[in-house]
Amino acid sequence: MHIRDLAGKRICVLGYGKEGRATVNALERFAPGCVITISDKNPSVADSTGRHVFQVGDEWLLNLERFDVIIRSPGISPNQLPKALDHKLTSATQIFLDSIAPTQALTIGVTGSKGKSTTASLIYAILAADGRKVFLVGNIGVPALEKLADASKETIFVMEMSSFQLLSTTRSPHVAVITSFFHEHIDYHGNTDAYLEAKGNIVRYQTEQDIVVYNALSDGAKELAFRSQGKKISFQPSDAPLPIEQTNLLGTHNLGNIAAAFKIAEILRVPKETCLKVFEEFRGLPHRLQLLGTRDGIEWINDSISTNPNAAIAALDALGERVTVMMLGGYDRGTSFAELAGRVAASSVRTVILLGQTGKRIREALEKAGAKVQFFEAKSMEEAVMFAKSTLKNLTPSDAHPPLVLLSPASPSYDMFNNFEERGKAFSDAIGFGE
Repeated sequence: MHIRDLAGKRICVLGYGKEGRATVNALERFAPGCVITISDKNPSVADSTGRHVFQVGDEWLLNLERFDVIIRSPGISPNQLPKALDHKLTSATQIFLDSIAPTQALTIGVTGSKGKSTTASLIYAILAADGRKVFLVGNIGVPALEKLADASKETIFVMEMSSFQLLSTTRSPHVAVITSFFHEHIDYHGNTDAYLEAKGNIVRYQTEQDIVVYNALSDGAKELAFRSQGKKISFQPSDAPLPIEQTNLLGTHNLGNIAAAFKIAEILRVPKETCLKVFEEFRGLPHRLQLLGTRDGIEWINDSISTNPNAAIAALDALGERVTVMMLGGYDRGTSFAELAGRVAASSVRTVILLGQTGKRIREALEKAGAKVQFFEAKSMEEAVMFAKSTLKNLTPSDAHPPLVLLSPASPSYDMFNNFEERGKAFSDAIGFGE
């Protein structure tokens, strides 16, 4: 559905977060005469400008059948809505892909249960360094509809695409990148098969002229890739054109992200020298194994993006035997923590600070795995950081490294925070880096 087709329609924007606001702005600009109602569970989003109707609070899902089109924000599962409304539902991602299609702008979609943000950012950095007209949009933080006016034949859109955004889309990017696949977001999608189906939309509508680049070491990524009609190109960490020690990234798992970005660069004929310079200078992303620094004789690592056990395992793998204190726990999606517990039990971690809803289940998994750690259940991030400082106060650091505290929760943030960024900032502020 091209955004101009929405002119004069009665439209409900369902969810008024960052993407919802960008959707309203785009409708005002490109769909003249449309009548917009904004529906959100949070009553505080309503404004008093009178430009649009707000349907908020307990009434946010009432009488939705009266609209011609309902634009669903990614955070709202279709399972929350009556099936009778399915034919009215669309998304900002769908509208964006449909609207830029006539411009012949190139779309590079990046998805995966882990690694998609770093990979998308590396691809963007490489293309920008090569002088391309490129924009980084999607789940990474900039809503795609904000850049709609920039679409042209010369434009490249690098889109980080979550399963929430891919759900129900009927158009795939010209180039798809699949970094990994494992069980996640089951509370949203209902089961693993539904999650896989949502992810599959990144390639489902590709043609023979399109391309999918996939992680050869991930069975799930390979399965998704072979649903595409396009050309299939695999990558693995050994394809990275430099060792991880020549970069600023922590962890050998990032070699896979570098390798994926390098494959895209080769496809688009970016000189290798340009790629190497980007890889050497890239500083990583906030909240992703981010070294905050040393304070109070302790080294602090913010890995708040860790919203599943696999990410926390990767964090431990990246930091070797340096982690002394680990902060775990958050919103409960019903994920198993058995594998993570085994990895913690085999690590140098001696104290586990538990946060949020999953704290109890993580403790049970660690005890079952025989982990020799002390536990502390914190009611706030401030309390967690205070305990970490107190438990390490009398520890004698090695000559090479101070003790290290790792926030890698292995759980989403929604029980205590609005998002992982807010959780990471709370961690940094509690330590004193925000002062």
